[in-house]
Parts: sequence; C-alpha cells; structure tokens
Amino acid sequence: MGSGYALTEAETNLTEAGAHSVRVLPAESILVTCIGATIGKTGFAKVAGTTNQQINALVPDTSIVLPQFGYFAFISPVLFRQIIDNASSTTLPILNKSKFEALNFPLPPLPEQRRIVAKLEELFSRLDAGVAAVRRSQALLKRYRQSVLHAAVTGELTRAWRVAHPTPPETGEALLTRIRAERRAQWEAAQVAKRGGQLPLNDAWKSKYVEPEMPDTSELPELPAGWVWASVEQLGRVGDQTVMTGPFGTSLGREDFIKDGIPVLTIGCLTEQGINLNKAVHISEQKATDLERYRLSVGDLLFSRMASVGRAGFVSASFEGAFFNYHIMRLRLANHIIKPHYFLYYVRGSGEVVNYLKRVNHGATRDGINTEQLLNMPVCLPPFAEQAEIIAEVERRLTVLDALSQTLTAELKRAERLRQSLLHRAFTGRLVPQDSTDEPAAALLARLRAAPAAGPAKAAAKGPRGRKAPAQQTTLGL
Repeated sequence: MGSGYALTEAETNLTEAGAHSVRVLPAESILVTCIGATIGKTGFAKVAGTTNQQINALVPDTSIVLPQFGYFAFISPVLFRQIIDNASSTTLPILNKSKFEALNFPLPPLPEQRRIVAKLEELFSRLDAGVAAVRRSQALLKRYRQSVLHAAVTGELTRAWRVAHPTPPETGEALLTRIRAERRAQWEAAQVAKRGGQLPLNDAWKSKYVEPEMPDTSELPELPAGWVWASVEQLGRVGDQTVMTGPFGTSLGREDFIKDGIPVLTIGCLTEQGINLNKAVHISEQKATDLERYRLSVGDLLFSRMASVGRAGFVSASFEGAFFNYHIMRLRLANHIIKPHYFLYYVRGSGEVVNYLKRVNHGATRDGINTEQLLNMPVCLPPFAEQAEIIAEVERRLTVLDALSQTLTAELKRAERLRQSLLHRAFTGRLVPQDSTDEPAAALLARLRAAPAAGPAKAAAKGPRGRKAPAQQTTLGL
C-alpha cells in the first residue's frame, strides 16, 4: 500500500492453487485500509491481486467512474476525512463495510473526471519530481554527515590543527599512562583500606593488580601522531563501574510499569540523532528507589546492546535521574581523559566500531553485544586538546547540516500540503474548468440506478453534505 498510485507488487504472494480459492481483484482496483493506525491509506492496483480482510476494495464501473479518478478521490481530504469521522472511536479504529458503502462520493461528469485526472497527473508529476530532488538532497546530507564524523575520528578533520599544534600538552599515550596510574593508585588505596590502613610488610601484594588489557591492534589502522589505541575498559572512570547493563528478569518487568512516573529508557529511545523519551516506559518512586544503582547522571553514555547494536547517546540534564532497561548498557568514562562527545562521535563515525561489532556477532543467531565485548572494544584516543577541537569542528559542521535538514523537511511538508490543496480543489470543482456540454452527472447516476443489481458498482444516491456540490457534480453513496 505504500506504493500508492503504482501498486504492482506485494510482500506476500499466492500460488496458482491459492489464487483459485480467493476473489482475485482486477487491475485498476482501488484498495482502502479500513482498520488500524493506517486506516484510510489507499493504493491503486496496477495489476490483478487479492487482499486480506483489513482492506476494502472498490472495483469501479468504468462507464461511470474512472478508476484513476476514484483513487484520487480516496486520497483527497473529501473522502479521507469521511473515513476517519465514520470509523469506530475505539483503541483500534474500524470502518465496517456498511459504513464504507455509505461514504459520500463526489461524482462529476465523465469528461470532467478525465480533465481532473489529467490535471492531477500533470501537477503531481511535477510535485513528485520536486519531492524526489529533496529526498536526494536528504540522502546527500546524510552521507556528508557520516563523512564528517568519519573524518573527525580518523584525524582528517584536524590535520591542519596538528600542524599548528605539533606538541600538544598531553598526547593520547600520556593520557593513557595517567589513567593507568590513577586506576592502580585507587586499587592500592582500596587494598590498604581493607587492611585497616596497615601496609603489608612487602610489596608482593601489588602483583595481584590486574591491568585492563590493551586492544589487539594488529588489524587496526595506523593513527595520526599523538593518537593511541585503547580499550573502553582502559578509559573507564576510576572507582566506578565502566559498563553496566540495565536491570532484567524479576528486577524490572511489565508489571512495574505505570502510566506516569520516572522514565525508563528503552532501546527505542536511542536514535541516530540521540536520546528521546518517545518510547520510554515509567516506574513509580518506590521502584526507582529499588533500582537506584541504575539511575542516570549527566555525562553518562548509553550504548544499545541489541537490535540496532551500536547506537549511542549522551545523557544531558534533560535525562538526569532517568533509568535504562536491559537492552541498553551505560558507560561511565574518565571525562578528564576522553570527552564524552568525542566518544559519541567516534562510535557514530568509526568504521572500526562497525567492523568490531560485526566480528563479535559473527555466527550469532541475532545481533547483540555483552558487557565484556564492549569493555574490549578499541577506541582511538587523541590528545585531550585535539578532542576539544574535533568536537568544535564537528558541531560547527553539523549545525549547518541540521539547518539544511530542517529546510528540506519543511519543503517536504510544504509539498504534502500543496498535494492536499490540489486534491481539495479537484474534488470541490475548482481545479479544472467545467463544460456545459458534458453529460450531466445526474444522467450518469440515473444510468447507475438502472443498472442490473449484479453490476460491478451498485450505489444509492445521497444528497451532498457540507459544502454545496459544484455544478453538474453529484454526490452519491458508494
């Protein structure tokens, strides 16, 4: 049905034997969805086929109604509004057959139908060409956005900056050395605290410390001067859990969700643009107290571990205090070593992240990543000052791209409004001139009434509702 005026194929098909057991609709049938969220969605079948019970089909009598005219009528505000208004007002809207047949259909003379169809096809052809150009521009913007992120995390974006700053205050290697020393010092302090502050007689106990492993760099690309490869675990915040998976099992279930409360982010909340609450669920204050360790803080990073694996988001003040579910992992990195937004751009722009996720998912029945695999994921670490420059350059370019993207989106909305305006004019008699020599629609209607009951389109005459029908245009029930 998404093909609209050019419906030529379906996701599922019948065998020849199956086709004999169903009603096969001829080409140029009008298909209208009459149940569910997509109620009113209409397609024009260019080939013969059949439908399921969610779709009503109209096979026009071509001596009275042009099939193309019928399709345009159903996607116009005139008929679409009737479908919505007459559907049952339940959680699942339904327009039953009797209500469908009672819809008021605007019927001009056949010659005028032909003029309307020709004019709409001409105007829509131009409009569709413009829409296609906008969509191509959107695709180009998306590719350029990705190229900006890729250039950022491979060093191309800041090549000139490195020339101007050949000796940064602290290289990636120096940052890594510093976080290693901090982590070891914290571990040693914790061991001493366990002994009530008493130092052991010798330093043998220090050998028990396990240093987070470096990533395997044998297949990783060479980095720019001052950059170094590290693992997520090496970059974790000292004294905190670097990666945490959201609560699962009896810790958090459907029975805990309420209509309004504290938001719990689901995987649907992680989009290509970042975090939103559109797919969030909610829990009570009491449940939130039980799940306190999963509460989010500003600066946390989120990483999808299932479905769209690898989507990442930054927890801003808007999401502080929210929680996250089992399909998401929370990262807490050492922000004085790696800036959160740099890591975010790295995940979104690095081909090495894509390759790593493919490698750890090799042979798996479904995409996914666990805590250990995320801890071992390689990250390229630039000097801290260069990270700041990368963020500034990326944001400067993305701001321009976002503005262009908003303009293109506005153009698509304007095109859709124009389309609806043209349809409204067409089916209120204001798109094409009317000809007094055309056979009146009343004569068409009289012929329809006189047609045998077995005819392909039987309809009862009804008076127009609302706006007065234009001259020579009759309104009838389907």
